[in-house]
Amino acid sequence: MKSFRTTLFALFMVLLMSPTTWSQQIDANRMNRDIKIMENILGEMFKTHMSSNRSSNTAVFYSEFSSGSSKAKGTYLPGYGLIFNIQNNTSFLVRSQGEESTYSFYYGSNGSEENTKVSEEAVVERMKEFLKDYASTIGQLKDDEHVMLIYGSGKNNRLRELVYITSDGKPSTKPKEKTLPVISASATKKDLEAYRAGKLNSNAFNSRIKIAAAQDREYMDLKVMSNIFETALREQDEESFRLTGGASYMMLDNFGAIFNLETMYRSSRNTFFPARTYSLSGGQVSVSLNEEKSDEVEDMEAKIEEAFEALKMNLKEYLVDYGRTVNSVKSDQYILATVTIRGRYNDIPERMDVQVKKSVLEQVDKGQLSRDAAIKQVIITEY
Repeated sequence: MKSFRTTLFALFMVLLMSPTTWSQQIDANRMNRDIKIMENILGEMFKTHMSSNRSSNTAVFYSEFSSGSSKAKGTYLPGYGLIFNIQNNTSFLVRSQGEESTYSFYYGSNGSEENTKVSEEAVVERMKEFLKDYASTIGQLKDDEHVMLIYGSGKNNRLRELVYITSDGKPSTKPKEKTLPVISASATKKDLEAYRAGKLNSNAFNSRIKIAAAQDREYMDLKVMSNIFETALREQDEESFRLTGGASYMMLDNFGAIFNLETMYRSSRNTFFPARTYSLSGGQVSVSLNEEKSDEVEDMEAKIEEAFEALKMNLKEYLVDYGRTVNSVKSDQYILATVTIRGRYNDIPERMDVQVKKSVLEQVDKGQLSRDAAIKQVIITEY
């Protein structure tokens, strides 16, 4: 953990220098900065690698989509607090000939001093460490709001082992999975501040952290809704924001359903550059950007802004038209789509939350509220 603490010291100090006074109006830029810093810290804390006996006839391959890293996605819910969903999409492929090799998952990266085996107890200890050392530095939360960590929720967020064993020259597939239960840990801002100020010792603070572990429950209605998001956001016009990857989801007690989406602008020309001027002097070529944007760049920026507005309207419509089918969510709970915008665009946020209360959708079903009126009650928060 020594190298980890050194790596993250600069990120941690940024938050320590932040003012801690609460204001009625959330500073979206500051909240987004705090979330991103915490996501990076959690990503480092839950990074994994695999160790094997690796006999001479054993080969280990890592998924081409991952290098053992974890990623966390944070969402701020006014009145509830911050929720970080820690995801681990790492797949390991082990191929051996003859007897099966033995292997285990550990935290840290190959060659690091870290030697903690991944287990339910290790996950809980890391969660406690994060809450003690870092969570209290998050600004703008009210005393009764929470910082919650959720590990292992969702169909793609588990360590997977795929083992191929060859015998007599004939390969056979023996898929295996080591899965942990869904683990959550949360603490109120008031308790986090009390521990940081020395008003609570370590044992007293630990007793106030709410820890829960359970096997991930399959919510068929949430799964159907995630498929709706995936289908609708992939079948878009060429000049539009479209889904990258899948739509993950989780059910949160006392809040409702949360869907995580990643989108990116796609067009026939994804990349555009400001106009450049090239000049030759003394055998040297110099390049300078023109101060005025070219017509092509301005046209592209206008199309991106238009596509983003269309994305927001589409998400509102999806929640109103199809959110009514999410029966696991109660009347006083919410359906939330938290959307990450990949890429860098002028005047386009890096993420946004789109949410609606289930009771609004129930009023539409009963004919007490029109579809257009319901769409206007969908709340969008941009970060």
